[in-house]
Order: sequence, then structure tokens, then C-alpha cells
Amino acid sequence: MMYKFPPIAGLLGLALLLAGLMIWSINSIMTATAIVLLIVGAILVIAYLIVNFKQIKEGLSSRSAKFGSNAALMIIFVLGILIVLNILLSKVNWRVDTTAAKQFSLADQTRKVLKNLDQPIQVTGFFKGGEDFQPRSLFIEYNNLSPNFKWEIVDPDKNPGLAKTMNVTNYGTIVLQSKSAEERLTAISEENLTNSLIKVSRETAKRIYFTTGHGERPLEAMQAEGLSVLKQRLLDENYLVEQVNLAQLESMQVPEDASVMVVAGPKTDLLPNEKQALDAYLRKGGDVLLLLDPESPDSWVDFSAGYGIRVGHDVVVDASGIGQLFGAGPIMPLVSDYANHPIVENFKVMTFFNQARSITEAEMVPSGITVTEIARTNPRSWGETTPLSKSPRLEADPKVDLIGPVSLLAVAEKEADEPTVLKEDKFGLGRPSSKARVLVFGDSDFASDGMISMQGNSDLILNSISWLAEEEDLISVRAKDPEDRRLTLTQKQTRLILYLGVILLPILVVIAGIVVYIKRK
Repeated sequence: MMYKFPPIAGLLGLALLLAGLMIWSINSIMTATAIVLLIVGAILVIAYLIVNFKQIKEGLSSRSAKFGSNAALMIIFVLGILIVLNILLSKVNWRVDTTAAKQFSLADQTRKVLKNLDQPIQVTGFFKGGEDFQPRSLFIEYNNLSPNFKWEIVDPDKNPGLAKTMNVTNYGTIVLQSKSAEERLTAISEENLTNSLIKVSRETAKRIYFTTGHGERPLEAMQAEGLSVLKQRLLDENYLVEQVNLAQLESMQVPEDASVMVVAGPKTDLLPNEKQALDAYLRKGGDVLLLLDPESPDSWVDFSAGYGIRVGHDVVVDASGIGQLFGAGPIMPLVSDYANHPIVENFKVMTFFNQARSITEAEMVPSGITVTEIARTNPRSWGETTPLSKSPRLEADPKVDLIGPVSLLAVAEKEADEPTVLKEDKFGLGRPSSKARVLVFGDSDFASDGMISMQGNSDLILNSISWLAEEEDLISVRAKDPEDRRLTLTQKQTRLILYLGVILLPILVVIAGIVVYIKRK
């Protein structure tokens, strides 16, 4: 019995020492339990060493001990090779994003903005120690794509002087600085960071005018029918957004600094003098964006026809049933077929429209004008000419209906008759252009607050405006806020997982191996 007790005492002592150290580390304080376990464990280990000193000495000088030491040296050698390889590979910039939400893959727009970044931008993030993982990963990805993106993460507790100099009072503040501008962020995300990068890297801001006076969708209203979300996203991308009533202007002319004129869902007629103003604007190389609903008056239909675009007197019906998977009915067509056009370059997301009308190339296109149909519905759709409320049908009538696929978006382009150089002011320049363009959607609902966040709707309307304004690097699929899938653990829980999964389990395996070895011997 005395022969077996000491080895058991030694193993028990090691276990008690390990348990005491784990309790101390998990609780961050030396509790009475930890002290007792450490003392008892130390006594048992010392007793084991004293009683078995002779056997231990003989064991260390045995042949098996020598083989064991050689094996230990080989393990150390292999570990050394792995450490050297790890150091060398750390110099290679290669990362793989395995997250479900692709949290660490940058959006196309971000890549374009960084590719065209032609001046140094200094980005300083102020984060508490241990809370900088997300911004650090994001900054590294940005810097990998552009050396002009220079970044630094500062702990304001360790460097209060810099925080005070930059007027930073809150954790999580990010300051972007260029030669002539500065932007601040308090919420870190790729979308926010890229938008701020756009603002500080551009010396001018282009104006987008939305017309009023025809019952257009309101810009300010925070409601499903409004365009407040679209307005904010344009502001985030460094556009200046204003409203204008052409009929009330003394000059009856489109403002000279207008990069794009937007008419969103008009419900009353286009007046003759307003039409003259828009025509004059287009002759100078202007750009007009029309969002026309089925109830929009014929005067807007006639205006589009003058530029080779046919606006159908119909409502597009989608009988494929695909939209029902997303809670949409047959009069909410889904679009996933896009033409080869810069607005929808690499566009692989769906867009939804609500009670839309067909927008196609006219049979007779005026000389010098090129018309391109950009977005089409699926083949199991058509342009229903009979009012749905009066005579709903489940199939198209080839005699009167427009058989699908049906185009919902088209653009007309022509050379400007008298291109002008626009005047400069403190906010920047408008867009002098040699081409005039009219872009027509068969729906305005898709850009409203109630639908703009559905699938690719936001990207489609923003890309359209950016293309008209000749901001090519903003034409892309923008970053979306990833789903927050983080598991938040306390320090105690983190250490508990570490000791159980990384330390205790491997030790138990080793102990089991020792026990088997002793029994076989």
C-alpha cells in the first residue's frame, strides 16, 4: 500500500495545484479555496518527490528516459520550425473571409473608392484597449487596397494628450483627415467609413435637384411614401441635395449648378414652360431622372417620347410566383435580368418594383439619340393594359398586352447641342458634359422609404444618380451592415473556456496515456 500511495499522491498534488491556479486566474483574486488547494497540492507533490527520490533519479538515467529526452528535443525542434514559418508567413498579405455574413470582405464601392484615392488620408481611431478588433481588421483591409489610406489606433487612456488635441471625448471615435477636410465617425462600419472617405477625398460636391409642384414624393417626410432615406444616402455620398419648383423660378431655367434633375412620382402635368426649361437644360448636356408611376400624367409620357423612350399605359404583372417567396404579389415584379450597362455593372442582386409601368425603346427614335433598356422582368410577366381592378386576368392577352420580359428602366443619350462650363461656387461645380441623358424608371415606389432597403433597390437608384452625375467610382454594390454574430463572454468565462478546452483536456489525455503506460509496464 505504501508503494502505491506516493504516485497517487503526486498525481493528486499536481491536480490540486492546477485547480488552485485555475480558480485564482478565473476569479482574478486569491480566494481561500485556491489557497487551500495550492498548499495541499504543494505538500503532496513535495512528499511524492521525497519518498520517490531514488526511483526518480534512476528513471532519469535509464535508457527510456534518454529516448524520452530525444523525443522532447525533436518536438522542440519541430515547434521551432513552425514558429519560423509562422513569422515568415505573417509577412505575406493573404486573408480568407470565412464569416457567414462576409464581414471582412469589402464591397465593390469601397474597392473603387480606394483604387481612385489619389491623396493621403489619415484615419485615427480612438478605442479602449482590447476593443479595437473590428476597426483594426477593417483598417488593415482598406490599407491593403490603397497605401494612401493611413491609419492608427490610439487608446485615449494611454494617450490622453492626442485625444485632447483632436477634441475626442468618447471611445469609438474615428477621425478622417485630408489636406482640406475632416470627418468624424462614432459608429464603425464599412458603409460609414467609406462614405466618410468619399467626403474627405473630394474637394467638390455635386448638386442633385428634386423637383416639386407636381405632387412628387416628399424628401423630408419620414414615412413609407417619402424619400428621406434616399436623401440621406445621397448626403452620405457627398452630394448636395436641394428642391426646386421650376414654375416659380423667375428665369424659368434649370439652376446652372444642377448635376442631375430628379422628378420622383409626379401626379400633375408638366407645364409647357417647365418642359422648355428641361429641354434647354438637356441641350447644354444636362441629365434628367424620371420616376414615373402608372398614374403619372401623359405630359411626362410625351416628354419621354421626345427622347425615344416609350412609357407604357400599363401595369406590369409578374406571374412567375418568385416574388411571393419574398411576400410580394403579382403586381410587384421582381427584376434580376440586367443589360450590359455601367449602372448595373456586376449587379447580381434582385430589385423590386410596385405597380410599375413598362419603359421601352420607342418605335421611332429621333435622330442622334441612343436608347438602352437596362432592367427587365422575367419571361412570365407582361404589361397589363386592362385596369386590374376592372378585369383582372391570370394570363397575358398578346393582342393588347406587352409580352414579357418587360423593361422597367431605359436611358436615352444624345450629344449636347451647346455644352457649357458651369459656374463655380463655394460648394463646388456642377457637371459640364458633352452628352445629355434622360433616364426613366417605370416606378417611384422602389426608391421610397418603404422599399429602398429591399434587396438591390438602394444600389440601383444610387447607381443611376451617380452615373448621371459622372461619379463612376460610386457606381457599385454598396456595403451592407453585417449581422452581428459575436458571442460576448466575460473575462471569467473566457478563462474558464481556455483552461477547460486548451489546458485541462490535453492534460487529461496525457495523464491517461501515462496511466496506460504504467499499467502495461
